[in-house]
Amino acid sequence: MIRLPKSTLISILVVVLLMLTLNEWLERDIALEHSVTSFGVGQDGYKAAFDLLRELHFPVDRTYFRSDRNRHDRTLWFVLPDFLYSDGGATKADAADLMKWVHAGGTAVVIGDSGSDWSRLDLDASEAATNDQGSTVEGAISRSPRNIPIVYMDYFDKVDPHAKVLLNASGDAVVFERKVGAGRLIAVSDARFVQNCCLDHGDSSLLVVDLVRAFGEPDFDEHCHGLATPTSSRSLFGHPRLLTVMAFALIAALLWIAEQRTWPPRSLKDQDGAPAPSIAAFVDSLGILYARANDPRAAFEAYRSSFLRRARRQFSARVDMPEDVVIERMSRDRSLAPESRSWLSGSKKPATESELIQGVRALESCAILKHEQRRA
Repeated sequence: MIRLPKSTLISILVVVLLMLTLNEWLERDIALEHSVTSFGVGQDGYKAAFDLLRELHFPVDRTYFRSDRNRHDRTLWFVLPDFLYSDGGATKADAADLMKWVHAGGTAVVIGDSGSDWSRLDLDASEAATNDQGSTVEGAISRSPRNIPIVYMDYFDKVDPHAKVLLNASGDAVVFERKVGAGRLIAVSDARFVQNCCLDHGDSSLLVVDLVRAFGEPDFDEHCHGLATPTSSRSLFGHPRLLTVMAFALIAALLWIAEQRTWPPRSLKDQDGAPAPSIAAFVDSLGILYARANDPRAAFEAYRSSFLRRARRQFSARVDMPEDVVIERMSRDRSLAPESRSWLSGSKKPATESELIQGVRALESCAILKHEQRRA
């Protein structure tokens, strides 16, 4: 029997209270820092734009509600929203809610890229890449021409016939507006000037301010990225009735500990001499099973599936993002080798152990390339 002195029990309670206090103080999710949201501090996030507008004293905010639950006198910004890429039922519902909200009088600024499917917003528009030297953006809502040195900047090569072009780059439309009922739907062709990777390039930040002045102070919509209203431990456990129950439970636990004064040891007698379980042992056993199966194709498919799950976390907080969307976003990188692209898409399958090693190395090169881009 293990005997714990009262000082040890008190120390454990103090540590638990300190951890709860620290959680209340920090109240942050590290995973959000690497997401494509207004919390993201990586190249694909756009927290810098959010902070810039606040430093300029624009009353910007975030919203986590469905579009039709927002006020119609506000302007919502949707930066690379999931409903322009995913075919899931939730994203289709988000697009439908957005159109209802705009029709009722809301103003929505939807910022996409070359992979956006604008037909989901009932827009007859398409995108293509322009020259590799960047562009000068000008138009009705810009006070002066803006130099945007973004390589292969996206533009609309086909604009909705019922829309009005507000900004163009070298004669090609990059921002247009369409009236929908009592509201307005604004489509922007390239999101990179809003993202952290390009906000400090040329006049990108000035173009962001131009959009705010033209359409009103925005609320950055994070519901389209699968985020919900953030909650703290105080709001979760702060209900008076729940606090009363927890207080009685804590008193009962302390009385029971004082009465028992000992903790009963727990052990399996048959496993006393066995080694402790570890992740290394699990990986070794999994490798032995694949080696005995002598099936490089199955081993590669298992590894590729795990790789895509890891990559999904870098693009979106949503866990239901389809694999084809992840592959399409990674393949969009022009510096990716053709061999890595074929292994990533699954069109190439290993037939031998040496080809299996080549495939794994090709996928890992994709991950290394993405990591270097984030560091750059």
